[in-house]
Amino acid sequence: MPEDPIRVCLLTADETLPAWAAAAVEELVAETAAEVTLVVEDATTTERSAGDAARRLVELREWGVVAAGIELFGDELPAERSVPIRSIEGVADADWVTCEPDTVDGWKHRLPERAVDRMADADVAVRFGFGFLVGDALTAPEEGVLSFHHGDFREYRGQPMGFWEYVHGRDEAGVTLQRINETLDGGEVVTSRRVDVADAATWGEVRQRLFDASEGMLADGVRRLAREDVEPETLAADELGDLYTHPRGRPVLTYLGKTARGVLLG
Repeated sequence: MPEDPIRVCLLTADETLPAWAAAAVEELVAETAAEVTLVVEDATTTERSAGDAARRLVELREWGVVAAGIELFGDELPAERSVPIRSIEGVADADWVTCEPDTVDGWKHRLPERAVDRMADADVAVRFGFGFLVGDALTAPEEGVLSFHHGDFREYRGQPMGFWEYVHGRDEAGVTLQRINETLDGGEVVTSRRVDVADAATWGEVRQRLFDASEGMLADGVRRLAREDVEPETLAADELGDLYTHPRGRPVLTYLGKTARGVLLG
């Protein structure tokens, strides 16, 4: 990767980024030789019908009710506030491409050739959208595509972020910046951090701390890739932690009880 400048492509879900991601990009531009030269935006428009929403609620069972309540009545975390991408320092002059990815195997996304061709002009891409990527987009930039995982691959994979660490009463949680490939959580660890969550009273506090810890990791990761003496770490399959998904049954009750105690004591 050239040291001056480092051409960065952002892969985004729309014309905004959550505040934590916007802060990470601003720090990247401010503290390294990086320049955001391209934004590739997902132009897919999906509208879920009332029937789809009802079926999804049934699939999630008791967690669907809890998640709906959080969405309707919970406070938005500062880190999740939407920030217009064009307002981010260092991004206003970037070229902009919109595209709709092709769906592969029912859930993976492959970017169209015209987007991949533009990405080849970048040194590295950062994924903030498009879901699980496959295909030539992953290798079009010289240094590949970076993606955040708010968890430690060695312990917790899957979703929801930070939920299981909170329910299990862990003292720490992790954040990982990974160079992704076509395998689930099988990419290379560029940089990672441990985050103290021992005294976090609510799941929201856990998530906020993980987002806060993410902000400086993008600049650190790009600096590491620029150094010839630093190699990203590849984890073997037996080093990966359990894969979690949306909770059901007892974990939901544990979450509700712990949240109630956290709110009352907080």
